[in-house]
Amino acid sequence: MELFDKPLWLKGNLHTHTTVSDGRCTPEEVIALYKGKGYDFLAITDHRRSVAREDPDMTLLTGVEYDYELPSEVIHIVGVGLERASSPEEDRAALSSPQAGLEVIAALKGRAILAHPAWSLNGPDTIASLVGIAAAEVYNTVSNPPWNGERGDSSGILDVAAARGFPVPLVASDDAHHYDGDACQSWIWLNAADASRESILEALDAGRFYASRGPRFTRIAWDGGTLRVECTPVERIVFYSDLPWVDGRVQTGAGLTTAAYRARLEEHFLRCQITDRAGNSAWMSPLDLR
Repeated sequence: MELFDKPLWLKGNLHTHTTVSDGRCTPEEVIALYKGKGYDFLAITDHRRSVAREDPDMTLLTGVEYDYELPSEVIHIVGVGLERASSPEEDRAALSSPQAGLEVIAALKGRAILAHPAWSLNGPDTIASLVGIAAAEVYNTVSNPPWNGERGDSSGILDVAAARGFPVPLVASDDAHHYDGDACQSWIWLNAADASRESILEALDAGRFYASRGPRFTRIAWDGGTLRVECTPVERIVFYSDLPWVDGRVQTGAGLTTAAYRARLEEHFLRCQITDRAGNSAWMSPLDLR
């Protein structure tokens, strides 16, 4: 099975903020910034309020971010691809509980993404409890210094959730607020039939995307027993699963462009992460082997 079989690759960011909530740039400035950096689609996801916008040269996904303060953690849920802007009544309903927010996003025909679980102190039980999550942020730019502590990478938490039976597709996002280095750093590459909202959402549903901060997968293939990847030159290729130790899961060297991994019978999920010379990674979503 080839994971990517459509003709078009699109670069997009699914989480960013503007002056509509707590961002420092206007929606027009943010759209121009990402468009100037070669992005094909963008979701503006301001807190507790969505605004629908259009641009002739870029696909804009209507989005929103709902946030919840709990005793030992916070939960932030990003909704992207809404069929229209949410109403004040819908926003109030969504803020009553995380599950209510997921239901409002679903009613608006959007897709829900769990934002920065490591920054939010979310554990696998929290992830498992959220019915309707379409993806989670494996990497979040602004959840790192100089804006936050070192909690941008959520791969460990998401691996624990996958090991417990809840593998979640992985995206990388900027969550830009400051626009002093936190924008255009983390994104997804999405394999779609075209650049329309409908095709982007179909590709998200089908899992034809991967998260990146630089390196690119050029091919991912799974034949039911072996996972094969091809990529731009990197210095490390690692295959992760729910087995803490497996011989041969790490390959290192200059200019690596291909690797293969034979799954063990004891493994219940499998994913690959590639890292280039600069230390930037790309992450494929976990394959559910159950």
